[in-house]
Amino acid sequence: MSANPLTNKERAVTILITGGASRFARVLATRLAPAHPIRLFDTEFAAPQPESVAAIAGDLRTPAGIEPALAGVDTVIHLTPLVVPQQIQDETTALDFAMRGSYVLVNAARQTGVAKIILASTLDLFRRWPAHYQVNEQWRPRPEARLDHLCAWLAECSVRENIRFGELQVVCLRFGAIVDDAQTLSQPYDSCWLHMNDAVHGVERALAYQPGRRPDWSIFHITAPGPYAKIQLRHQASAQEKFGYQPQHDFAQQATGQAAGAGSRDGRPWRTILAPERPVPARPIRNVAIFGAGGPMGVAVTQELLSSYTLRVTDLRSLAEIAAENKPQAPGAPLPIPVPAPHEEVQVDVRDPHQVMAACAGMDAIINCTVVRPDPVNAFLVNVLGAFHVMRAAVAHGIHRVVHTGPTLLHPIWGVGDYSWDYDLHMDLPARPYDQIYIHTKYLGQEIVRVFAEAYGLEVPVLLFSALYNPDPAIVKEGYSLFTISWPDTGRALRRALEVVSLPAPYVVMSISADVPHGRFDHDKARSILNWSPRDDLRHLWQEDAVTTPTAA
Repeated sequence: MSANPLTNKERAVTILITGGASRFARVLATRLAPAHPIRLFDTEFAAPQPESVAAIAGDLRTPAGIEPALAGVDTVIHLTPLVVPQQIQDETTALDFAMRGSYVLVNAARQTGVAKIILASTLDLFRRWPAHYQVNEQWRPRPEARLDHLCAWLAECSVRENIRFGELQVVCLRFGAIVDDAQTLSQPYDSCWLHMNDAVHGVERALAYQPGRRPDWSIFHITAPGPYAKIQLRHQASAQEKFGYQPQHDFAQQATGQAAGAGSRDGRPWRTILAPERPVPARPIRNVAIFGAGGPMGVAVTQELLSSYTLRVTDLRSLAEIAAENKPQAPGAPLPIPVPAPHEEVQVDVRDPHQVMAACAGMDAIINCTVVRPDPVNAFLVNVLGAFHVMRAAVAHGIHRVVHTGPTLLHPIWGVGDYSWDYDLHMDLPARPYDQIYIHTKYLGQEIVRVFAEAYGLEVPVLLFSALYNPDPAIVKEGYSLFTISWPDTGRALRRALEVVSLPAPYVVMSISADVPHGRFDHDKARSILNWSPRDDLRHLWQEDAVTTPTAA
């Protein structure tokens, strides 16, 4: 391989590398600088930079931090999701850089005219598959509930969905475990190794790759060559002529004595291979923690459960303070009232993992109704990292049943892959959050919930909502009727999600709606799985001169 990646048909482009203080970034900068203007971007730099390479310190998570660094940039090499787990020890902060940083970066890149983003991810997302499985770019990653997997996978999810409109091209490179010569001599051989020079070569090929359409999302696996690599190059799209990845380091000398294919065959069924290694067992539910109890959904489920369970209701502010403001979220939306003994009220900030962990102690189940909508910072901290804190606390305290809530993720805006012209939409369809901050953050939060549920064999019913109303026609005369539910029915649905004996899978998503005739959405899943039916049909929202009789709680 030549040190200069340019061919006669290629031109120099200005490149920004995030995670710029990492060793991989410095090696990339050194290799690419003879042919391209290079800028390294990170929160801080402790070591001198390679010659002729600019270093820019800033916060990737804020537009003010990253937009000036993107001025005049053609291509971004986004290493942060791959390297941040080694750079930042605090899990919450590392995840925030990987997810919010990726979201802000894509938005800023689109605004400043960046043409291409090369996103760094990891082949370790396929770690559980045996070596004889022919894993390639078409296989779904199977992330585990660990920081390096979550940073890489959630960055992939965020970037992929955010570029569905606009002109950006994104090439996602999933790298093996990158090592240099010194590491190969000092460490035991690992069939996931990828030589640093081959990793750089993979980036060079991504710089040259032109898919011919915009927007575009492409994935290529950057693995070692030869028979000893766990993920075999011959099965990968990256090895095909269009991408042209030709690695040179097969580690044959280090693999001496190893069987080709990296070990013996695992003959177990594939579902058994993916089964949780340490599942959290179920137990009777007597004590229930409710997060977001001060919002109308939290109020509805609290009132529904008061007579049957011992509750620990939590919110950022006291329920009395929220009620005293007398500012219902919508006309007729319920306001909180104090809970009597033996129930307990605790002020909890879901952005704080220690507060969430303490609030879950002694609980048998969790209902998470927390939400922040338009705030570009707290939407990530509450909707995404709050979900992470709740799920981590559930596992730590052995809580098997977690009821999660959110909006429909089939967002009705025009973009690549949208559902604007479709009917009978069900919640198992691939999400389309695009760049809408509320939907996007709830999507990432749900993905965290799914990873934890599958990794630990939990039972997590996820109830998705759209429009919620007071069922009294005298209070609400008109509204959105395609996907709608009353506040009392919301509480009853959450109760059924808490009490249903079992679920068909660790993570089950369903929509919660009145029985409406439009046919735009398919709402039958909640009825079949939860044995739940709405009592309020809200017909005055979709029939002229109709009268809805609100049911008793």
